[in-house]
Amino acid sequence: MASKRVCNATASLCRTLNLQSILRPQSLAFSTSPSYLKKSSANKKSSKKSPDVGPPDVEEHVPDNQATKERDADIDPYDFSQLEAGIASAIARLKDALTKTRDAGRVTPDMIEALPVELNLKHPDQSKPKGKGEHPHHERTKLGDIASVVPKGGRMLQVFAAEEGHVKPLTSAIMASDHSLTPEVDKNNSLLILVPVPPATSETRAQAAAEAKKCFDKASLEVRNARGDAQKRHRKMELNKLVIRDELAKAHKGMEEIARKGQEEVKKVYENALKALQQ
Repeated sequence: MASKRVCNATASLCRTLNLQSILRPQSLAFSTSPSYLKKSSANKKSSKKSPDVGPPDVEEHVPDNQATKERDADIDPYDFSQLEAGIASAIARLKDALTKTRDAGRVTPDMIEALPVELNLKHPDQSKPKGKGEHPHHERTKLGDIASVVPKGGRMLQVFAAEEGHVKPLTSAIMASDHSLTPEVDKNNSLLILVPVPPATSETRAQAAAEAKKCFDKASLEVRNARGDAQKRHRKMELNKLVIRDELAKAHKGMEEIARKGQEEVKKVYENALKALQQ
């Protein structure tokens, strides 16, 4: 009976061992099956490189910043902005000065408007009884405050009075001036005063031409100074070895061309002013 039990236990153990051998997986160390690869995404956007979110480049600068503009100009031999601005300022000042010189020795609307006029003011309130309130009095004012002066051609000025009562005081003020003028009231307009302008004398023309020459010399000097500043910038770049010599040579030619055109423009403005003085 005992031996039968031992045989049954032995048989059960054998069956268990055979079942475990069948269910045991193959060793992974000796597996020859290909490994599974991750399927690539069909979406192209997912394969793109992620944007860089790191800190900004410290060398990057804002173009509109004045400090960086000046720094860039120090290493750019083709930056002629300062030279061009200097030439433009010189020409603008020359034109303004020559306009004033052209009027030297001539009668201008501004000169007429600055003449003093004496008005005889009557009683301000006619409803008040005589002897009460303010009495008639004289008031002194500028011609430009009560009239407008408009040039007509090169030999005539027109003075438009605001009131008919101002015509006589205006005419008297113009005749009393030091400009030797003979005003006349227009026949068709009682508020219009015609003022013939005497021609400029040879003496006044010579004086105006001399003043114009001084203005021309000053403007020409300003252009040369602007050119000199540009040359200093190029020299600084050369000494500090910021730009190669070939580039500096090309930039120098461009700078000289701008300065030459500036001098030509100054001369042209001056010559046109001389022609106007002879008219």
